[in-house]
Amino acid sequence: MRDRRLPDDTTLSTLLWATCLVLAALLWPWSIAQAEAVGESDKISIGVTADNAPYSFLEGRALSGYSADILREISFNSGLEFEFRAGSWPELYEAFVRGELDAIDAISYRGYLSDKVLFTDPYHIRQTYMMEDSGRPTGPIESIDDLKAVRLGVVESMFYLPYLEDQDVDMVTYDSIPSMVRALAFGWVDVIIGPRLSLEYHADTAGFYFLNVTGAVPFNQRSLEDLRIGVQKDQPELFETIQTALKKIPESRKVELLRRWQEFGGAQVGDRPAMQLNDREQRFLQELGPIRVGIVQDYAPFSFREGGRLQGFSVDVINRLAEMTGLQIIPVSGQWSDLLNMFREGRIDILANMSLDQERLSFTQFTDPYYIIPNVAFTRDGGVSMTNITDLKGYDVAITGGIFYEKDLKNALGDAVKVFTSQEAMFQALEHDRVDVVLSSLPNGNYWVRQLNIPGVRIAGEVNFEDQTGEDLRFGIQTSLDPLAEILNKAMASISTTEMRSIENRWLGASMDINTPGPSNLNLSTEEQAWLEAREYTLPYCVDHDWMPLEGIDSAGNHTGLSAEALRMFSERTQIRFKLVRTKSWQETLEAAQERECDLLPLAMKTPERSRYLSFTDPYVQVPNIVLGRIETPFIEGLGDLRNRKIGVVKGYAFAELLKYRYPSLKLVEVENESVGLKLLQENELAGYITTLPTASYHMQDQGLADLKVIGRIPADWSLSVATRNDEAILLSIMQKVVSSLSPEERRNLESYWRDVRIEQSVDYTVLWQVLAIALIGASLLVYWNRKLDRLNRELAVANDTLARLSVTDDLTQLGNRSYFDREFRKSFQWCQRNETGLAVAMVDADHFKAINDTYGHEAGDHCLIALADVMRRNFRRETDRLSRFGGEEFVIFTSYHHPEEVIERLDRFREAVADSATVYSGKTIHLTISIGLATGVPDPSDTPAEFLRLADQALYQAKQNGRNRLEARAVKE
Repeated sequence: MRDRRLPDDTTLSTLLWATCLVLAALLWPWSIAQAEAVGESDKISIGVTADNAPYSFLEGRALSGYSADILREISFNSGLEFEFRAGSWPELYEAFVRGELDAIDAISYRGYLSDKVLFTDPYHIRQTYMMEDSGRPTGPIESIDDLKAVRLGVVESMFYLPYLEDQDVDMVTYDSIPSMVRALAFGWVDVIIGPRLSLEYHADTAGFYFLNVTGAVPFNQRSLEDLRIGVQKDQPELFETIQTALKKIPESRKVELLRRWQEFGGAQVGDRPAMQLNDREQRFLQELGPIRVGIVQDYAPFSFREGGRLQGFSVDVINRLAEMTGLQIIPVSGQWSDLLNMFREGRIDILANMSLDQERLSFTQFTDPYYIIPNVAFTRDGGVSMTNITDLKGYDVAITGGIFYEKDLKNALGDAVKVFTSQEAMFQALEHDRVDVVLSSLPNGNYWVRQLNIPGVRIAGEVNFEDQTGEDLRFGIQTSLDPLAEILNKAMASISTTEMRSIENRWLGASMDINTPGPSNLNLSTEEQAWLEAREYTLPYCVDHDWMPLEGIDSAGNHTGLSAEALRMFSERTQIRFKLVRTKSWQETLEAAQERECDLLPLAMKTPERSRYLSFTDPYVQVPNIVLGRIETPFIEGLGDLRNRKIGVVKGYAFAELLKYRYPSLKLVEVENESVGLKLLQENELAGYITTLPTASYHMQDQGLADLKVIGRIPADWSLSVATRNDEAILLSIMQKVVSSLSPEERRNLESYWRDVRIEQSVDYTVLWQVLAIALIGASLLVYWNRKLDRLNRELAVANDTLARLSVTDDLTQLGNRSYFDREFRKSFQWCQRNETGLAVAMVDADHFKAINDTYGHEAGDHCLIALADVMRRNFRRETDRLSRFGGEEFVIFTSYHHPEEVIERLDRFREAVADSATVYSGKTIHLTISIGLATGVPDPSDTPAEFLRLADQALYQAKQNGRNRLEARAVKE
């Protein structure tokens, strides 16, 4: 038998200690793990793709995206703390397989992985969609065979690529969705495919609002991709926690998160903070007064003039900022180069669509960018790729004058850079092969290619300058207007995402149509119709009785002028009867509006003072603002030239109020009406008189004021709206709809109404003969005494005239010299500008003149130039013809015209006469031909003489390129 004695105390103690040691050894790792788990607060490492926007991507150091939002919802529902590890999908997946990650995001279910991975339910089913350019629709794509007929763009390594390859679909692969979206925007492919959320997000981020998702790809089930969270197989508790938390997320919440990324780039709807201005900024705005904003008039769709008014994306943004801050805006429209010069000279306060560069920082405060657009190279040369300045070498490149990369481009390409004053002119040059490449922002370029219907234009690539991707659109502000830049930044930051997206979609979306054909439909609401019915469709209104041809009251007491024509049009489409309330002056009209004696003013400009009692529709007429002076008064560059001098303006006129803010040094004299102001100017009681171009033209013709002239232009036009009483908001709504219903053609007709006004004067011949008889009697008494003095004056005048003529006459040809040209060209330009008359500028150059000098000698060349001048004089003898020798063998002819065909015919006759004649020198017969470049157009107030001369020079260059002895004509405005 075995001994069953109990162990003694020593043995028991030994056994007890041994057991404790074994248990401690067994439990030690578990205790350490538990301690670490507690210390780490249940942190779960999860791999999230860093380059999968908008599902997941790094924004600075923070993880953003739809998937990241879902993971944060799971964390909130479960109490788990995720430790995000961002990286590429291959890197993350390998780390997950090695057990270095507890979970991985955005994994699709695969049966062969089910023994290694626990898959949650899908939190998103990703359908593959097609996207196309709305300007280049491909037609319906309903089968895989339809895809074979288009250029298809795909991202490399996508799960559906093997299927497409098996179906023999011709594909162009790209390394990322952003690259593929750009390829579609630039026209390199017809259709691209990918997840809808990703396609729309990257298209919107890049500003390609003309790209549209058109439908799901015709792949059946192969087009679906499920996004799940994968958990390590050996962590079922963690899997259950995540799965349970995922199920707690309501479907409505998932839809909301998805919509935020699909429509608003991840921002909360209405998530922008209210604008908070400090005391200094508030005082600054209160004391600021109206500001002048320069807006480019041919920069569609960002800013452009259509139907007589400025509109576009940038215009809407600055108007919204004005509403938020209380700024009073005076728009100043023109070409970019002119506006930039005006800004540098301090004649405008803010310049829209201005990109930041180092040179401009010396005279400009910049806001943050409100939009960034890519600059691309448009060309008709197939097969070339252009992404930097080096790629442009060997090509003639067109740019807009004053663009932020002009200096860098000229330094690199020299004379190959061709500078234009307008976008339209650049693309016309591309159309006629005068340049090889046009650099422009993508939306502007696409607009002009469509407008001009230029065939064969393609985008060679996005061109970046000094690592600057795209053109940053900002507001440039005068440095003296501190702290306006920060105020506008705060206002921009406060515009809600929804509102900004609405503005973007209006002007940059696929549905934008700038040229609306015909009048818009006028749909008044039931409430608006009831309001009109209660007033029996009758509205009292007041006008300025002496503001012709814009508006006035005739001798019979009837309303006449442009505003009468506008009300007639308004009445036709609304059945409203407008009832005139007669007043005796404009000031009385404003008082009647304050007293609510009239419901509206058909033609008024918005000012801070008037906004107290009136509301204003969008402007529907723009008229130039000018300064008149006596005939001997020199021309002025700006109103600053008239500081401390008396300047007249009608009392109550909009610019009387605005000028008090902007030019406190002017001694403004408020007059009763236009007639009184012009009389005071004639009598030298005023140094200048501010009015509009149409009213000045009307009164000067009507009253025969030959001793007055236009001496300057104010850098702001009258933007005229319908003004309604501000205690009837529904009336403003009605009239805004009426104004908006005007078609571009109707707006142009209203503008031409004042341009085409002609004065018919009647003469009382009885009174005339009486005046002449008295004058003859008086004159006969003075004849004898004046004869001797008159003879001396004539001799002195002849001497002075001779001296003056010699100072502006070319010694060789006896035509005008360069001084004559400089003096007369500007005068002719301004005359045509004031009188809305065509101006023709012809550059004339003798062909192969160097060869004549080299062959026959310089004296022979001089004889040829003298003969050429004689032929020129014989062919251009009209009163308005001006001839000058510009230098060497180059001449300039400028004249006014009614029909451009007439000028072309005269120049062609002149060219043929030169070719048919011959010069005989030293017994040798020399034949000469000439090339002519012609620029024609009716100068607008925004045009410059240099623009005409530059266009004529370009046409001359084209004439020489096309074989010489020919005429090339260009229109400044089509």
